[in-house]
Amino acid sequence: MTTAHASLARRARLPVVALVLLASAGAGAWLLWPRGQERVSLSAGTGARVVAVSPDGALIAAAGDTGAVRVWAAGATASRFTLDGHTGKVSGLAFAPDSKTLASCGEDRTVRLWDVTTGAPGAVVTASEAAVLCVAFAPDGKTLASAGSDHLVSLWTAAGKPVRVLKGHTRRVHALAFAPDGKTLASAGEDGGVRLWNWQTGTPTGQLSVEKHRVHALAVSADGKVLAAAATGGPRWWNLGDRSERPKVAAVGGARAVAVDRDGTLLATGHEDGSVKLWGADGSEVKALSGHRGPVFGAGFTPDGKTLVTASGDGTVKLWDVPAK
Repeated sequence: MTTAHASLARRARLPVVALVLLASAGAGAWLLWPRGQERVSLSAGTGARVVAVSPDGALIAAAGDTGAVRVWAAGATASRFTLDGHTGKVSGLAFAPDSKTLASCGEDRTVRLWDVTTGAPGAVVTASEAAVLCVAFAPDGKTLASAGSDHLVSLWTAAGKPVRVLKGHTRRVHALAFAPDGKTLASAGEDGGVRLWNWQTGTPTGQLSVEKHRVHALAVSADGKVLAAAATGGPRWWNLGDRSERPKVAAVGGARAVAVDRDGTLLATGHEDGSVKLWGADGSEVKALSGHRGPVFGAGFTPDGKTLVTASGDGTVKLWDVPAK
């Protein structure tokens, strides 16, 4: 057992059998922790504000105040790449559906594409005359959306050519999420609602109310049935099919980060006080996860739903084992 492993084991108070497993795992392995517990903590630099998990579950990316984007391979504690190029804070990350391309955006008004198989930079788009706050890939992998301080939602080809602009927001847009149906895009920010669009045609298709609260993040379940929002008035989630609201969770205070598992039965939220909470489909609290020492700004489930990844202003990215349903 390495010194680092021994230190981790002592802090976690693992039993003897777990110590043996830990020793046999080898350096850099993902550690075995009780379900619903922190598994590993990664150093993401100063102020980690966004995190993304690749669709194939093989990579994790995080970024924040420094402008650098760090990429880890699944199971590793040392980053594979540090992607430099942004000249200000990074506020959005998104993997392409094929998991080979990563998009990042930030205060420098650009959207940057990266080949995460090699770490090489790709297209750079000056997407706005103001800060770009969020970015997302469409399910076809050929289109991405960006939005931010200019109140607009802009669609681009993966090569960086403009496709169309969606107008309707009256204040800054902080969050975007595509549904896997190939036509639905959700956007939200500071104007008190979640807007739904047919991004193929540019047509608005509806709006979900959050009672004038600011929305910081959006997430759609992998099966496309559930949309979730992290809002200052608390987390909210809806059934996308009939747009009915799901049971409200009993969160105290607002949420900064949100993730929903693949079948829409488990909601994860991150909060200003550093707490992370898991909620069941009935709105009841399943588990409270503690470990971050700063606001939790980003969250995402791995594709198999067994791991939750969170990013915090304390500069860490944490991986948590998700309790069995």
